[in-house]
Amino acid sequence: MISVVLPCLNEIRHGYLPGILDNLVLQPGDKQLIIVMSPSTDGTYDVITQHPAASDFKLIDTDATNRAQRLTIGIEASQGDVVLLHHPATLLPPDALAQVRQVMANETAIWGGFRHSFDLDHWLLRFTSWYSTTQRPRLSQILYLDHCIFARRDALMTIGGVPDMDIFEDTALSLALSQFGPPHLAEGTIVTSARRFKERGIYKHAALNQLLKVMYHLGLDPKKMNWLYEGTSQINVSYDKQKF
Repeated sequence: MISVVLPCLNEIRHGYLPGILDNLVLQPGDKQLIIVMSPSTDGTYDVITQHPAASDFKLIDTDATNRAQRLTIGIEASQGDVVLLHHPATLLPPDALAQVRQVMANETAIWGGFRHSFDLDHWLLRFTSWYSTTQRPRLSQILYLDHCIFARRDALMTIGGVPDMDIFEDTALSLALSQFGPPHLAEGTIVTSARRFKERGIYKHAALNQLLKVMYHLGLDPKKMNWLYEGTSQINVSYDKQKF
């Protein structure tokens, strides 16, 4: 069985949540659908609980303050041999779980993810997806959460779940999982929201991403970095702007 963990906090604005729920319900095979939700104010709870297949979801309400904590709570509640960590603004291929089963049939495969694409066509975004699919996993063994990382549950439990960080938790998770070997990519391609690029401007947001990577490698405070990243479009964590 594959457990899918979907972390949620104010997920309405990017428009992906209804499609994600439909996609997950229609995925063939034995599965466990876990939704871990922090208090939301935008109708996220209503979309989930009023879905026609709501009874198929294991909904966990939590006071978790960031996405990493929500993911770890879902991992701990999971019962599958493999756990897929579902980015909340990303759509899986319709046969995604079958592809995961195919990858994990190889006993040497401990973790992996899907190929990457954005829902906006632009040369820089195409390059970003190409790099994150073909180069970053090979060179640094890192996958971001919008690749919808999957891993064997026992490996995730061994490393203590997702590192408790407000940003770059997926980088830290990848580095922790890389002790078991490199990531294995499924053949399918996810589609993820380019909303932040649209709102901030493609080049401006791309530059911010690179700046944040430098800040991460310098060991700066993840809370301050994530506040800078999220700005007025806070979804992963809600901050009091006076805090920083």
